[in-house]
Amino acid sequence: MKRTLLLLLISIAYTFSNVYAQLTVDDFSQRLNDMSARSTDKPVVDQNGDPCALIKVFAPQVEGFTFYGGAQSGFLTTEKKGGEIWVYVPATALQLTISHAMFGRIEYEYPFALSQGATYQMLLNVGSGRFVTINSNGASHARIAIDGKYIGETPIYNHYMPFGKYKVEAVKDRFEGMTELEVVQSKNQDDKQQFFSIEMIDQTPHYGDITAVVTDDPDADIYYQGERVGAGTWKSLLREGQHEIVTRKRDCGDATTLFTVKAQTQNDVQLNAPIPYTGTIHIDVRPRSAKVKYDGNKDIDLSEPRALPVGRHELIFTRKDYQPLEKIYNVERDMTLTDTITLSYKNYLRNKWGFYFGVGYTLSSLAGMTGYIGGVLRNVDLQLSYTLGLKKSNPAYMYRSEAATGNEMLSGNTYKMNAMAARIGYQIRLIPRLGFTPQLGYMYQMLSANTIEGSGKFAQGASAHCLTIGAKILGVPVQHLYLFLTPEYALPIKKSNDFNRAASAADFSAGGFSVSIGLLVNFGNK
Repeated sequence: MKRTLLLLLISIAYTFSNVYAQLTVDDFSQRLNDMSARSTDKPVVDQNGDPCALIKVFAPQVEGFTFYGGAQSGFLTTEKKGGEIWVYVPATALQLTISHAMFGRIEYEYPFALSQGATYQMLLNVGSGRFVTINSNGASHARIAIDGKYIGETPIYNHYMPFGKYKVEAVKDRFEGMTELEVVQSKNQDDKQQFFSIEMIDQTPHYGDITAVVTDDPDADIYYQGERVGAGTWKSLLREGQHEIVTRKRDCGDATTLFTVKAQTQNDVQLNAPIPYTGTIHIDVRPRSAKVKYDGNKDIDLSEPRALPVGRHELIFTRKDYQPLEKIYNVERDMTLTDTITLSYKNYLRNKWGFYFGVGYTLSSLAGMTGYIGGVLRNVDLQLSYTLGLKKSNPAYMYRSEAATGNEMLSGNTYKMNAMAARIGYQIRLIPRLGFTPQLGYMYQMLSANTIEGSGKFAQGASAHCLTIGAKILGVPVQHLYLFLTPEYALPIKKSNDFNRAASAADFSAGGFSVSIGLLVNFGNK
């Protein structure tokens, strides 16, 4: 047992000693046209305030490395940029210490003096492979995949690969290339990097045109071989055979479409739309017969819980004789949103503020046409009216009695009665289209005489004063139009003698019961 443990410890120590010795720098050179060190708004400076040099380190991985610049500089500032490590070094530095827990440690002396703000590259080899450069012949910017894994487009520089054999595929439009390459150890110290060129062959006879469309969601993103290639529609050339396209969208699950491309023909592909994530809304709507639309014009039945796509939705609740209601809900994935919506009756009457005018026919002891003007403020109704008398009274004859000559007729007249009135009331809504307004008021009545015999106009302008009590019943067939009926009783409080004599002779009365019917046009706020 002890012997086995000792052998294991010796083996581990030997392995670590080999790893420690394997960390080397394959190349260190200046990148003359690379201005990365000077391109930032706040360039990294050394302790003297001078711009640092930038070393772009290429290695098999970017994690786990530390860079030490000496006692004066300490551990250096680093950034990870994709597959590179950017190390900022004082230009006065002569040496760099690189350490890694797995790959070991190396003391590297710069082969030449560094310059302030200059950019350099370092190929850092961990001993298990080699840096390679891959290019394509016959088509540039070809997509390269090594053993099925995409690594970039040609030309590809400073790509580190462990020793061994690999299958390399190159694709650009209708050009393809495939080969097997082997990464081997260099035979001499100057041969630091291997170079490979992939021969591209035109495969046009094996390609077909495709037009891929996401019919049900034109905003969906289209992905092919892991890269976004379009939104809603994608046109391309693909090699014959089976392919896979993925559609994606925010708040949706990916959807995959498998299809087969036929060479030398147009292939139209209907792509499956991304599957929206959903949440549930459970809304109790009162009255239950209300209609509901969401997102503009889509009908939805809320008599039971409903699933909606995740996101913001606008719901509009409507019903005849009720105020429409709009409300926005934010639906979350796999969550249930509950709410209660109660619609308010639509008030066709103007009860906050408004004004109106109109005309009606008044039936009374002497009927006439009545004009109205008024306003409503917080249900209080103030109204003025003027009635133009139209109906004539019975003839009235006035005599003067003298002992010597007997009765002498002074005049014979018929009468019409005009009236001015002011009323105040309180408007009450009975149902959405019907209102009732109890009213109190004052009425001033005047007689207009028309001579039928003689030459005088007895009681012309005679007047009566009345207090009124009544009600205005309003019906609203359409917005801004009222039909009204106003039964009213006028109580005389003062009459002139001539008014009394004329009313008695012509058989009519001051005040009394009347009914008006007519139309009002209204404007204002409900």
